[in-house]
Amino acid sequence: MKTLRTVFRASALLLLALSSAAVSGEPAGLRVVELSLSPGEAAPALEARPGRLTTLAFTDGAGSPLAIARIESSTPAVAVSATPSHPHVAVLRAEGKRPPTGDVVALLAGVDRPVHLSVRPGAAAAARVELRVGRRADRPSAVGAALDRGQVEDMVRDYVLNHPEVLRDALDPARQLASNVSRLRGELVGAAGVPSAGDAAGPVTVVEFFDYRCGFCKRSLDAVRAAAGRPGVRVELREYPILGEDSERAARLALAAGLQDRYLDAHYALMERAGGYGEGAVDDLAAALGLDAGRLRSDMASAGVSDRIEANRSLAQRLGVTGTPAFLVLGPDQVRVSPGFLDAAGLLELVESVE
Repeated sequence: MKTLRTVFRASALLLLALSSAAVSGEPAGLRVVELSLSPGEAAPALEARPGRLTTLAFTDGAGSPLAIARIESSTPAVAVSATPSHPHVAVLRAEGKRPPTGDVVALLAGVDRPVHLSVRPGAAAAARVELRVGRRADRPSAVGAALDRGQVEDMVRDYVLNHPEVLRDALDPARQLASNVSRLRGELVGAAGVPSAGDAAGPVTVVEFFDYRCGFCKRSLDAVRAAAGRPGVRVELREYPILGEDSERAARLALAAGLQDRYLDAHYALMERAGGYGEGAVDDLAAALGLDAGRLRSDMASAGVSDRIEANRSLAQRLGVTGTPAFLVLGPDQVRVSPGFLDAAGLLELVESVE
């Protein structure tokens, strides 16, 4: 009961915090950046100076904290980590002597699009950066403002007692993901236009959400190949580019290669690629697979490719997939999920459990 009271109290305090807007000035050393998260908008730029820490605080339009579900950097030269005592705050630190460049991606609780930040020398510097997600301030709820702390705690307690699955899901995110996979099975199994490998009519479907720049996705490639080679297993590959512009460019390149009937070869080649995914990657892939480079570039910008990526993002958000890789294994009657890296033995074990 002590643990439950702690959960109720923490939940109530969170509700109270979210029902009031933070009103304060901008002290020296603070930089406020507003994010609209509009598609195609350039990522706000930050500067990471060697030898100095910069704190990043994520808030909504009214200044109320937004919890960090996950945050990572695309380059080892930029270290970024969440602060356990303040779940809406991250610390940015540059490694080495030269100012680094790269991308930082944050997945925030309650925000359906990843927040992308660009780290580069010459950007506006500050010891503290407050990132306000949403251009318009959220108005506090009139009902929430009228409730005292005890009333909110009673409401939270009553709700959790009547809906115990909420507490179970909160303590076990994989459980919630599996529940969502079962609910959205019709959009996952045999979906039109989704690249696949293996047995097209297999009773088991393995769905992977991945990012070509994700190191754990690259390490999981052997597992994907092993699953695709197992009789009765269909593997569906869903691009989920969340690590910046190069991630999306690589996803577009793979899908464009698919329009020349070489998706799977392109997928494996891009996963095994050690370099970046700039313009040179298009020519390299075209030469390696005998593709038309001009058509690749044209198809990369096509509406069909854009629609496929947006459809994957939408589905990932509704499922609750917040990072890559994410493996969803659907059998005739059972579902297993792994929101993270799997080796070949681990993925095949999940497959066997649902067969």
